[in-house]
Amino acid sequence: MYVRVSSGGRLILLVLILLHGADAASGADLVTAEPPPTPPDLENAPLLLNITPQISGFIELSSSLGKADLEQTAEKSSGWALRGAVNVPINAHWHIQIDSQFDKLKFGELSDQNLSFGAHAYHRKEDQYAVGLYAQYERLSAATLSLGPMETSAGLEGAVFLSQSTVLGQVGLGKGRLEEQDASKLNGLIGARYYHTDNLRFDLDAGFEQLLSDDAALKTYSVSTAANYRLSNRPITAFGGYRYRSSSLTSGETHSEDMTSHGIVAGFRYHFGSTSLKDEERNGPLWTAAPYLDY
Repeated sequence: MYVRVSSGGRLILLVLILLHGADAASGADLVTAEPPPTPPDLENAPLLLNITPQISGFIELSSSLGKADLEQTAEKSSGWALRGAVNVPINAHWHIQIDSQFDKLKFGELSDQNLSFGAHAYHRKEDQYAVGLYAQYERLSAATLSLGPMETSAGLEGAVFLSQSTVLGQVGLGKGRLEEQDASKLNGLIGARYYHTDNLRFDLDAGFEQLLSDDAALKTYSVSTAANYRLSNRPITAFGGYRYRSSSLTSGETHSEDMTSHGIVAGFRYHFGSTSLKDEERNGPLWTAAPYLDY
């Protein structure tokens, strides 16, 4: 006994097979099809603003109070200073820093003023070292010593960065006026900075300066210490310290004027473009317009 399938039956059977195969293929396509691409995570994507150089710096206001001796005459001394600095990275390692300072010192009835500008071009490798060149201009009004109206200097400077400390130095040559004569200038400084934390720093600095003309020589030495504390939630630093300065003027074969001064210095500093004292030093303004000889 057998079943005969007519041509019409064969046609219906073929249609059912084709429909069943098409459904199976569609199901397979739905299972094996790749999911649509996921959009990029914009939150973790690098910011284009990071390409822009990070400009940073500070503005500082300080005052001093102490005692000074000029030609065996002791008087109280006082003074104040306004100082600022800005650092601009040229690329990953090269930087330019501009700084300026105005200070005024009063000794008895005498008063001195000083306006200085400094420019620094240097190469810095973060957390390792920095080395560069500097130039400085000072406009003076010195009633206490026989200085001229201005001084200029230029030279080398360098710094070594350690994990919790920094050692830096500067040496330069320049020109000035001493007792109404042209004078050559030699200056240098060395300093150390220790970070107890990133926002608590202790400084120790020593400076030397010599003006030499045909008939006179003026030598100045200074030592200073300071403690700096920056608030963790505000870009403000409070600092205070002690400074000692000694100047000796020789005219011909005679010591004509000697002056020593010492006292305390305190002030505040407002920062921009940095997150801590250590971050500012390692990535922002590093040098200074020779502040070790101010008071």
